[in-house]
Amino acid sequence: MQHFNQREPRVLWRATCVGIGLLISLLAGAPRVVEAEIYLRVDHSDTAESDVLVIDQNFGVISMQDISMQDSMSATDADLYAEQGLIGFSGAVGDFQMNVTTGFSAPLLGTEGRMNLLNVSFSGGSGSLTVELWDTGFETQGDDTRFQTLFGGTTDGLIEIATYADSDADAFGTDYMLASGVFDGSSTSNGIAFSSDQTTDLSVAELSGDYAMGIRATITHSLGDVTGFNVDLQSGSAVPEPAAALMAILVVLGCGLCRLPRRRYR
Repeated sequence: MQHFNQREPRVLWRATCVGIGLLISLLAGAPRVVEAEIYLRVDHSDTAESDVLVIDQNFGVISMQDISMQDSMSATDADLYAEQGLIGFSGAVGDFQMNVTTGFSAPLLGTEGRMNLLNVSFSGGSGSLTVELWDTGFETQGDDTRFQTLFGGTTDGLIEIATYADSDADAFGTDYMLASGVFDGSSTSNGIAFSSDQTTDLSVAELSGDYAMGIRATITHSLGDVTGFNVDLQSGSAVPEPAAALMAILVVLGCGLCRLPRRRYR
């Protein structure tokens, strides 16, 4: 009579199923690594030599000469912050005697698609200043993508704000304008407060895979004008993803499959 251990094959089978389930969970939940750069640009309309281009220093303070820029761009100023996802510049640009600009993005703001641009500017003359924040490291979730733009602030002059998405994941690419607004505070002596909340959906046919997001603000000042503003741009799936429910179904099915029928051996 041959003796057969009924417990051993069942244990091995269940262990194999658990391992496969864990592997599926890891693969489904692991975010895809995307090569990304964050750029901050400050550009005076009349003073080309005063242009500022800052690159996020992802791994601490490193030499600007060591960073290769897409499309042969090169950084002209050092980032104020060593932390990844936080980028900044402070200084005079043309007639704008004071400019403080800070940008936030991933991973500081989390793994979801989000950017935030904060700026305060004071002008000692007349002219326009364009402030831009771009991040090339976003990815669609397989559904239509919804973008929400929130912005507000005060200005003595004129400010034009727009947000963009680029399907080629290029910095400064403007395939799709997501939101925009023009606010004029020059007609009042104390400036004007402004705010806006805008939502835009892009279909999978328009935007799929890797993409870039950007925030652009152009400030036009006269002597002594002050502008302060904040822009928050967020992206996410326009259709709720059933990932959690799908994983629960897979786990239940896996548990069911892992139950072997008992066999009697004689």
